Amino acid sequence: MINELLQQAASQIGEPSGLIDIGRQFIEERFGTAGLIAAALLLVSIVALLIGKVTKLSFNLVRFVLIPSVAVTFIATYFLPYSFTYILPVTVAFFSVVLMVKG
Repeated sequence: MINELLQQAASQIGEPSGLIDIGRQFIEERFGTAGLIAAALLLVSIVALLIGKVTKLSFNLVRFVLIPSVAVTFIATYFLPYSFTYILPVTVAFFSVVLMVKG
């Protein structure tokens, strides 16, 4: 059974839809319709979890790295003889480390 599945997957490796179809058939043969529903729910929940994590990370980057970096860089340009473009990478690196330590 597994060998047949691997042979079919190897023959259709160029087509992602073919792999999905083979996986669907495998789940349906072994677990029936309830298995397909469970696999679909699992897939949807994993995708939702990943989207939530990426969204949270992007908001944290804006809130804890981008905004403080730009603010500190603007303040530093008044007190240091360096331009905005020289100070910004340093502050972004600093606040990125702060975000990693925070969390």
